[in-house]
Amino acid sequence: MLIFRSLQIPKKLFGSVLAIGNFDGIHLGHQSVILKAKKIARDSQSKVGVLTFEPHPKCYFKKEYEYFRLTPFRIKIEILKSLGVEFVINLTFNKNLSKISANDFLKIFLIENLKVSHVVTGFDFVFGNKQSGDVDHIRKYSKDVKKFNYTEVPELNINNQEISSSHIRNLLRNGDISEANLILSRQWTVVSRVIKGEQKAREIGFKTANLKINKYCDLCHGVYSVSIFLEKNNKEYFGIANFGIKPTFNKVDPLLEIHIFNFDREIYGKKIKVSFKKFIRREKKFDSIQKLKEQIQEDINFVKTNND
Repeated sequence: MLIFRSLQIPKKLFGSVLAIGNFDGIHLGHQSVILKAKKIARDSQSKVGVLTFEPHPKCYFKKEYEYFRLTPFRIKIEILKSLGVEFVINLTFNKNLSKISANDFLKIFLIENLKVSHVVTGFDFVFGNKQSGDVDHIRKYSKDVKKFNYTEVPELNINNQEISSSHIRNLLRNGDISEANLILSRQWTVVSRVIKGEQKAREIGFKTANLKINKYCDLCHGVYSVSIFLEKNNKEYFGIANFGIKPTFNKVDPLLEIHIFNFDREIYGKKIKVSFKKFIRREKKFDSIQKLKEQIQEDINFVKTNND
């Protein structure tokens, strides 16, 4: 899959079908947009690409870059590749881009530079300065100018609930990992490097790998069943993770601690991938270290018994 960070693409990609959006999470709704673009491209014997933006516009305008994203750029790229996307155009969302009018976005970006043949978006796509453009705007422009075709993909629902990135973030914040995974169509996953912690868990008999995951959505503080993949290693390990502030030790900075079953290697500095399978319980403060130790062992036994 080819990746471009500007509007300069090779001529062989002119006339492509382009899916446009932020696609944070690449959930089932996003996938329906991308798969629709793939079908149109296949039927018209064209290339299929995705136009997306970094940072996420909501992060840019709020100046808040932590505890928001479902899928930072590299994970998003991996998923897009697995979906069969042939190229990605990733534009930096900045002050200049935010001031582009809706018509200039369509005319200069899509027609003059990218020379698209067909544009596909979700039903709620907005663009242009102050979000002045929407799907009705694109549809009318496409009909009037006749330079590209346009397809709007309708809203997707599960159990009468709109599928959206915002809904998934709320599910993660409330510990509903199973429902979030259902809408994502995969286990929610974070990737980060193992850092050296205070080794409190090791002192009470449970060796852990510690990760900072500030760039991801603010997950509910609690205990989870997880699977783990090491960098450049396709072997899947299983374990238990705690995300939170370790209230028993009076800490305040959230940290993800993973105890990997049947594993005793030193992996400081290594990048690992952690997929969340089930929510076990909320984080709590214990009256003593001994009671914390007993609860951790109980959690481990539960996860090992119910690891499916």
